[in-house]
Amino acid sequence: MVSTNHHKLDVHDLSGRRVLVPGGTGGVGEGVVRRYLAAGADVVVPTRTEQRAEEFRKVLGDAATARLHLVVHDYTSFAGAEGLATEMARNLGGIDDVVAPIGGFWSGRRLWEIDESDWQTAFVGLATAHAAVMRACVPHLSPSGAYCVVVGESAVTPVPTAGLVSMEQSALLMMQRVLTAELGGDRRVFALVLGPVRTRSATAAGPGWVTADEVGDVAVAASAGSLAGREIQLRDQGDVSRAIAVLRNGRSRAEAVVTMSTMRPKPGRESELLDLLGELATQIRAEPGCLRYSAHLTRAADHPTVLILMEFESSEAFEAHSARIAEQVPRIGALLETPPAPPALFGSDMTTA
Repeated sequence: MVSTNHHKLDVHDLSGRRVLVPGGTGGVGEGVVRRYLAAGADVVVPTRTEQRAEEFRKVLGDAATARLHLVVHDYTSFAGAEGLATEMARNLGGIDDVVAPIGGFWSGRRLWEIDESDWQTAFVGLATAHAAVMRACVPHLSPSGAYCVVVGESAVTPVPTAGLVSMEQSALLMMQRVLTAELGGDRRVFALVLGPVRTRSATAAGPGWVTADEVGDVAVAASAGSLAGREIQLRDQGDVSRAIAVLRNGRSRAEAVVTMSTMRPKPGRESELLDLLGELATQIRAEPGCLRYSAHLTRAADHPTVLILMEFESSEAFEAHSARIAEQVPRIGALLETPPAPPALFGSDMTTA
C-alpha cells in the first residue's frame, strides 16, 4: 500500500468540509481521498458500479471511515455531472472543494494517423468529463472552497505518439487560467501539474518521485489555505515541500523572480536558434524552482528578435539556473549576431494575491 509520512507536521483540520473527488478510485485519486479523510473531511467518490465501490473500500482499508461516501454515478456527461453535484449538495448541504484527478491514457499514433475514434476517446471524452464536472460544481463551491484540476506534465511537454493526451491536458491548464480570470478571486482554482507519481499500480519508481499521498497533501493544503488559485508544479518531492510551505503560509509568489532577455539571431540562423531553445526548454522547465519558461519571436520579418521570458520561485533558483545554463552559452552565442545581454530581473506579478 502506498503511503507517505513526509508531511506529518502539515496536518490540517478539515472537519465538516465536503469534498468531491471524481476519479478518486484511480491511483492518484486514492492518495487524494486518503489525505482528505485523514484531515477529517467528508469525501464523495463516484464510481461506475457497486462492485467497484466495494473494491475501492477494500483498497483503502482502515482509511475508509464513515466520512467516505461512495456513490454509483456517471459524471462524464454534462447531465451526469449536474446530477452528481445536485445530489451531493442535497445530501451533504453543499460542496466545499473539488479535486479532479480524472485521467486516462492513450498512445500509439502520431497526430496525422489518428482516426475519429481516437479523437473522441483521448481528447473529446476526457475534456468533456473535466468540463462537465467544472460546469456543475463551480457554482456550488463555498466561498472558501478550492477547485483543483489534476493534469500530467504532458500538458507542458509534448509526448510523441500520445499527442492527443498532451493537447487535452494543455486545454485543462487553460481552463484553470480562464476560470481564475472569470471568477476574479471569488473562488480559488488550482492546477496541479504532476511529474511521475508512485501509486499502488506504479510502485517501481525513482527516489524523487512524488507519491499519490503527497499529491493529496498539496490538495489538502490548497483547501485549508487562503492563497489565490494558481498552477502548481509537482515534478519531485522538493516541489511538494515548497508547494505545501507556500500554501500553508498563505504567501503568494512575492519572492519569485521574472526575467526577460532578448537575442538577435544571425541572418539565416533563426530556425537553428529556435530549435536549440526548444531543446533547452524541457531541461529548463524541469529545473527546481522554475515556474515558467517561454520563447517568443517578433513579427518583424526582416530581422527578427527572440524574447525569452522566465519565472523562478526565488532569486536562488534563478542563480542555480544561470549556473546550469552557462555551458550552453557558447552554443547559443554562435547563432547570435551580438552577444546576449544580461537578463533583466523583475519581481513577480504585483496584481495577484
